[in-house]
Amino acid sequence: MTKAKKPVPNTPPPAPARTPPTRHTDAALHPATPLEVIVSRALDQELEWFFAYAEGALHRESVGMLPSYAAVRILATEPTDEACRGRALELARMVRKCLDALSGAQASVLRAAYTPRRWPKAVERAWGSLSAVVVRLAFAADPWPPRTGHNGLEEAVALRLAAQLAAEKRVPVAELRSRAQGLLGRAVVAYANARSLESTALGVTR
Repeated sequence: MTKAKKPVPNTPPPAPARTPPTRHTDAALHPATPLEVIVSRALDQELEWFFAYAEGALHRESVGMLPSYAAVRILATEPTDEACRGRALELARMVRKCLDALSGAQASVLRAAYTPRRWPKAVERAWGSLSAVVVRLAFAADPWPPRTGHNGLEEAVALRLAAQLAAEKRVPVAELRSRAQGLLGRAVVAYANARSLESTALGVTR
């Protein structure tokens, strides 16, 4: 006589491994070779470094830190604090020059995408790393509340988008994502083209 098998409790399947988000630069430049991947990664680090830190430090002429790709290269050849500070200031000025060469809209899109911000969870779930650009699009299409000032208006638009998503109101999620991707992709390509003219200064070459 065989023993009855014990029922196997219902266990949820293992959660799928989360893949890291695609870099904005990879999505726009589609790197195909190892060198192109390195360049794309460097540009992504560079833009994040500039808008999160160097732009503000540059106003005070006190840029002291380098993005990772540049820090590794400089420390391997000139491992001194003075050399790093000098190169950091040089790079920050170069990035600002490249951004100044873009149209105002393209530079604004890059600033929105790369400036660290926190958005309502519903907005981040819907648009992820494109949230800032989507909020700008929603604000431009429907400037609410009235333009009495700039502080807090984007936050107000983001909260309204979150409320609409939570209430399951009709929000053109896919359309806004597509438009944001297009704007950001064109801005990244424009920056990469401007940056390629200055690439030899820190060894970032195609």
